[in-house]
Amino acid sequence: MGAKSALEQLEDLISDLEAKLNLAPGADPAAVAVAEKKPQPQKQQKKKEKKQAAKQNTGGKAKGGAAAPVDPNLPDICKLEFKVGVITKAWVHPDADKLYCEEIDCGEEQPRQIASGLRAHYSLDEMQGQRLLVVANLKAKNLVGFKSFGMVLCAAEKK
Repeated sequence: MGAKSALEQLEDLISDLEAKLNLAPGADPAAVAVAEKKPQPQKQQKKKEKKQAAKQNTGGKAKGGAAAPVDPNLPDICKLEFKVGVITKAWVHPDADKLYCEEIDCGEEQPRQIASGLRAHYSLDEMQGQRLLVVANLKAKNLVGFKSFGMVLCAAEKK
């Protein structure tokens, strides 16, 4: 058995993430988020306990407080937050020749708007519904006047 291509490795990573998140393969993260909004009584109790513990640990700042400190000895790659997303809307950036603007559903309250340099690799039709990985904890950055809230990760096979 030969080595896996980058595309096969990426598909394996997505499958592993879906399994860890208890998602069916190719499931819509938005549908799962709706199902999760109806917690069962046991889950409600656990959430309350976690919130109380968080308040105790942060001096009463359960939400809106500073982010948890990151271990400075961790490699930089371990500090990144990866999410599986689905492109729900894509359009050509009006001022840039190489950029697409996308709305990507990562299972959060609202879809993320991200600009990517994928115009040379995919048509607009191919972008719709595409599953991909998103680096979610990056600072928002203006890319030719479009505020991008993350970065997409893609792989390609050598021809």
